[in-house]
Amino acid sequence: MLTDALIDAYTATDFVLFDSGDGEVVVNVGRRSAAFDRVLASRGAETAVIVTAYNPRSVVLPDVENRARHERLTALLEARGYDYALGEGRDPTGRWKAEIECVVFGIPVEAGLDLARAFDQNAIVFIRRGEAPALVYPEGA
Repeated sequence: MLTDALIDAYTATDFVLFDSGDGEVVVNVGRRSAAFDRVLASRGAETAVIVTAYNPRSVVLPDVENRARHERLTALLEARGYDYALGEGRDPTGRWKAEIECVVFGIPVEAGLDLARAFDQNAIVFIRRGEAPALVYPEGA
């Protein structure tokens, strides 16, 4: 169940893009990032979605299961020909263990929500160049 506490945790998360060309780029919900806008421009994209396969519905799974889920996500992204880079969702409070994520460039929000549904995720982060990142929820979350 998606609670206010979970939404607060998602909102507080530092979404870190590893592969930016200029070191790590941190994205936070509700805060526009000029550095991430530059990443979007360099990828020729107007939008991006941050999605993970880890811990479906925020139920913590063993590392081996999370890694297997992540491999299925990256295989799906590659099969669909999506441009993506790896990142990590980090809880600044340290309560939640960091989760590997995929930053998928140039896809519409609905395609990102399809990925969230496929991997039983409560939310994705949707980013449009020049705007603040937003949490977006698939129905039923």
